[in-house]
Amino acid sequence: MFWKNTSIRLKLIVIGIILMTIPIAMSNFYIREMDRFLWRGQKEALLTTAKGIATILNDQSEFFSPNTAVPEVLGKQGALYTQRIDGPIQLNGDTDDWESMQVLSNYFTGDNPQFCNLDYDPNSFSIKNIIGYNDIYLYGLFEVNDLERIFRDPDRVTLNSSDQLRILLERGDGNLERYLLLSNEPGRMSAFLMDEQWELPLTGENVTEVQGELADTDWGYVIEFRIPRDFIGYRSKIGFSVVDVDNLETRTIKQIITTSPKESGEEPTQVIVRSPGLTKMLEGLGPLRSRIWVLDRQRQVRSVVGNLWNPPGPGFSDTETNTEPVQTEFIPIRVLTDFVDKLFPDPPLQFKDYSQSSVDRPDQIVTSIIDTGNPRADIRKSLDKKAEIIVAGHPILADGEIIGAVLVEQSSTEASSLHYQFVRSLSVVTVLVFTSVLALLAIFAWRLTMRIRRLHQTTEQAITPEGRVRIEHIPKQDSSNDELGALNRSFSSMLSRLSGYTRYLEGLPDTLAHEMNNPLGVVTSSLEMLEDDIPQTKNNHHMQRATYGIHRLKSLLSSLTEAASLEEAMQDEKKEPIKLPQLLSEFVAGYQYVYSGHEFVVDNQDLDLFIEGSPEYLAQMMDKLIDNATEYCTENTPIIVRSKKNGNYAEISILNEGPELQEDILDRLFDPMVSGTNHDARKPHLGLGLYVVKVIAGYHGGSHRATNRKNKKGVEFVVSIPLLDPVTSPSFH
Repeated sequence: MFWKNTSIRLKLIVIGIILMTIPIAMSNFYIREMDRFLWRGQKEALLTTAKGIATILNDQSEFFSPNTAVPEVLGKQGALYTQRIDGPIQLNGDTDDWESMQVLSNYFTGDNPQFCNLDYDPNSFSIKNIIGYNDIYLYGLFEVNDLERIFRDPDRVTLNSSDQLRILLERGDGNLERYLLLSNEPGRMSAFLMDEQWELPLTGENVTEVQGELADTDWGYVIEFRIPRDFIGYRSKIGFSVVDVDNLETRTIKQIITTSPKESGEEPTQVIVRSPGLTKMLEGLGPLRSRIWVLDRQRQVRSVVGNLWNPPGPGFSDTETNTEPVQTEFIPIRVLTDFVDKLFPDPPLQFKDYSQSSVDRPDQIVTSIIDTGNPRADIRKSLDKKAEIIVAGHPILADGEIIGAVLVEQSSTEASSLHYQFVRSLSVVTVLVFTSVLALLAIFAWRLTMRIRRLHQTTEQAITPEGRVRIEHIPKQDSSNDELGALNRSFSSMLSRLSGYTRYLEGLPDTLAHEMNNPLGVVTSSLEMLEDDIPQTKNNHHMQRATYGIHRLKSLLSSLTEAASLEEAMQDEKKEPIKLPQLLSEFVAGYQYVYSGHEFVVDNQDLDLFIEGSPEYLAQMMDKLIDNATEYCTENTPIIVRSKKNGNYAEISILNEGPELQEDILDRLFDPMVSGTNHDARKPHLGLGLYVVKVIAGYHGGSHRATNRKNKKGVEFVVSIPLLDPVTSPSFH
C-alpha cells in the first residue's frame, strides 16, 4: 500500500538507498573473506619459516644443554633470565657494561612483585634488575628508584635500618643462607651472613666472596655485585630483595621489593640461562616482522628474537600500528569515512602479550607440538583479548627425539591494517560513486516528475469538472523525443480533436432547433388549416394528440437551446448589488399566484443579506428550483423558501415534502440529462433544469447541493452565493 501511494521521486530515492547498501554489504563480505585468505596464507608462511628454523636447529643439542649458571632449571614463574657475559664487568656503578643485556631486564614495583606496572611512577620506589654470568662469576645489576637514600648508621648494632640488598641462597641440600649488602656511603659495599630476621650478622666478619658497589644517581642509586659460581654451588637457587628506608630518625623499613614469587621473599627462584649462540643465530636472520621463540622440551624459553610490530617494552609488549586516518577537510567525505570506520573497525593500536622475559610458554599449541611431534599452526588471542596473533610451531629433533620446539608468531594487525586501509578506501570510493549515481537518478527523477506534473496540471485545467474542454491544445508542448514527449503531443492532439467534437455537440441543440422549427411550423400550420377546412376534426381525439405532440417537441427544443446558450449569454451580463431577502419575497409572491394549488412559505432568517449578481438569472434559477419542488411535492404540503447567513455566504434553501432522492444520485443530480425520480411522461423532462441551476450558481461564484431532509420526508436544495459587504456596497432604493 505504501509503495502504491509513493511518488516516483521517492521510489527512486528508496531504490538508490537500497543500492547503496550493496557496496557496504559486499565490502563487509570481502573483508571477512580476505581476512580468512590472508590468515591462511600467513599460517602457511609462518609454518614454513618455523620448519626452516627447526631444520637449522635439528641436532644442535648444545643449545638445549641443562647446564646453566645455576644448574637446576625448573622454569617456575618468577625465574630470572640471564645470559653469558663476554666482556668484563667492572664493579664501579657504571651501567654501560650492561648495555647489551638491557633486553633481559626484569622490572619490579611495590604493586606487583613479578611484573612492571605500565603506569607506575618512575620516581616512586621501584627496581630494574639484570643478571649475567661468565665462567667464574654470577653478576647482578639493580637500578633503584628511591628519592630518599638512607645509608647504614655505624653506631647501630642491627643492620635492618638502612637501604640494603638482601640475597637469599638455597643450597642443593635445601638449607637457606641470607647475605646482606649495605654501605655507609656510596662506594664499596659490605656483605654479611645474617640471621633469619635479617637483623644481626651471624659473624662479625665481612663475607669477601660477595662483592658489591653502590653509586648515586639522580633518581636513586645503582648496585652492582658479583658472586663466584662455585660459591653458589650445584643445584642452588637464589633470590634478591631491595629494602627501602625513608625516615632518617626512626629508620623503619617502609617497603621491600623482592624478585621471589612470594611477597615474603623467603623463596628463592631459578636463574635461567638463555643461549647467546642461539640468540645470535636467530638474530642473523635479519629484521623480522614476527617473533621467534625457541623452547626446550620442558617448554622453557631458550631464546626469543623479533617482535610482533614495535619492539616490546618492559613487562607486556605494547604493540602499536602506525596507521593514520586519512585527513580531509571536506565534511561529507569526512562523515562518510567516520561511518566506514565504525562499520569496519581498525585493528587495535595497542595490545598486551607475552613479554620477552617470559619464562615459559604454557600454550596448548606448544604442548601439542612437543607431545605429538607434529607441526601446527593456529590463531590465538592476545593476553588482553584485543588482537589476534597467528602462531606456527615445529618440533626440533636430535637423534630422532624431540628436544624442543620453534614458535613463530605474527600479529594480524599489520596485514589487517593494510587490508583495512584498502577496503576503507574502496568503500569510500564505491559509496561516493553510488552517491553520485543516486544524485543523478534524483535529478533525473525530479525532471521526470516535473514533466509529468506539468502535463498533469495542463490536462486537469484543459477540461472542466463537467467534462467540457477549456483549451484546444497544450500551450507548451514537450519537444523531447522520448516517450513522455510523445505522450505530451498525443494529449495535445487528443484535446484538439475532443475540442472540435465538443463544439459540434454544443452547437447541435441550436442546429436541431433550427432544422426542426421549420417542419414543426409546417405541421402546425397544416393542422390549423385542416381544422378550418374540416370543422369536424377540431375536437377529434387524434387531432388533440397530434397538437400535444407538437407542443411537447417545441418545449424540448426550448429546453435544449436554453441550456446550451445560457453560459454564452451570461458572459456579457453585468452584475449588480442585490438585497437577497427582498428579492426572494418578490419571487415567492409571483409563484403563489402562478402555482395557486401550492402553499409557499418565506423564511428570511437574516434581512441584511447582500449579494452581487443578476436578478434575471437568479429569477431563472429560482424558477427551475420551484418548478422542481412543485413537481415532486406532496399535495397540501408547504414549499419553504429560506434565506440565511452561513459564514461569508448567503444560503438560499428550497424545501419540499415528498419522495426522497437516492444516495447514489445526489452528487450527479446537477449534471445534464440526469433525473432523480420518475416523472410524469406527459411532461417534457430532459434533466436540464438543475443543470441550469448549477450554471447560474457557478456564474455567481457560488455552490449547490441537494440533500434529503432529516426531520421530514422530502428534499432540500441549497444554493450558496458569496456575500457582499453592505458597508462598501452602494445604497439600495
